[in-house]
Amino acid sequence: MKRILIATGLAAGLAAGLAGADEAWNTPIGEVVYDHDTPEGHAVLTYPIEGSDVLGIGYVTGLAGQTEGRGAYSGIWIEPDHAAVERCDFAITDPETGDARWNWGTFDMVFVQPDFPASWVIQRGYCFEQPSEFLTGEPITGGQ
Repeated sequence: MKRILIATGLAAGLAAGLAGADEAWNTPIGEVVYDHDTPEGHAVLTYPIEGSDVLGIGYVTGLAGQTEGRGAYSGIWIEPDHAAVERCDFAITDPETGDARWNWGTFDMVFVQPDFPASWVIQRGYCFEQPSEFLTGEPITGGQ
């Protein structure tokens, strides 16, 4: 099933020069926000889902706290289970809540510039599929 790149999970723009909730990006699907870091070192990004008030979540391995020297990262995206969405054959465990999630996939994220604020490109896949959908993010800065 061809899916709209809604989740890719993920990312945000930079206003104060620190990674975290003050970082957000404009994308074709709406604003992606760097929400917080996990104790395990994952950056948590939230993004809008078309036709829903609930946000999708992306967990980016190794991005937590990085404002300089950003490069390539990988992660997982999770979206709420819904009857209209094809479920993956296997559930994964939500890293923060411990809940089983059936609507998920992987993504690769590459920053175009190494330092804050920076644009990025994400390529995502559904379940175990190879990433095939693209999303670009442009940083939201104080002047926007």
